[in-house]
Amino acid sequence: MTSCKKQLGKRIKELRKRNHFTQEQLSELIGLEPNHISKIESGVHFPQSEKLDLIAKTFNISVMELFNYEHKQPIEQIKQKITEWLNNASKSEIEYIYKTILNIKDLR
Repeated sequence: MTSCKKQLGKRIKELRKRNHFTQEQLSELIGLEPNHISKIESGVHFPQSEKLDLIAKTFNISVMELFNYEHKQPIEQIKQKITEWLNNASKSEIEYIYKTILNIKDLR
């Protein structure tokens, strides 16, 4: 089982890259040394609560969203959850999901 520090570090790295920040840019925005960002992303260090707040604000998300790792589950678990959602969805929800998927495919 992956530790919370490692999962959080991976999540911060994912968000940093998605937002096109270098470690240096993120470190300037939250007031840490770049090597400290590297240690957070590798799961060696855990950021203090005020730094978690700044990281979340930088990515325009809530602190709780920093700890959202659900999308990193094994693919079979993800498929199972999707199947469960679809099995419990109403007709209109299924149609909405279908349209959303079509729109995402068109963006590729």
